[in-house]
Amino acid sequence: MMIEIAGIAILCNFVTHWFEPIQSIKYKVVDKLPLWIGKLFLCSKCLGLWVGLIYFQNPILAALTSFTSYLIDNIIYNIEIWKNKS
Repeated sequence: MMIEIAGIAILCNFVTHWFEPIQSIKYKVVDKLPLWIGKLFLCSKCLGLWVGLIYFQNPILAALTSFTSYLIDNIIYNIEIWKNKS
């Protein structure tokens, strides 16, 4: 179960921030959507919650997926800051 949560959280982070080939297409699509729908593709926590809810059909596991997405996003962000300091 934890492997599935981590896998979904990593995929959500790829979609929202880190997988460069889809970022330009994502922004073009998001600009045409209403803000409340478009935010799903810009925020790893939001995407993690909704994908987790669809996949697991359990709000607790969806919340864990969202939290894991947040942790991964925060860890990557701090690593990038640390890397740019040196």
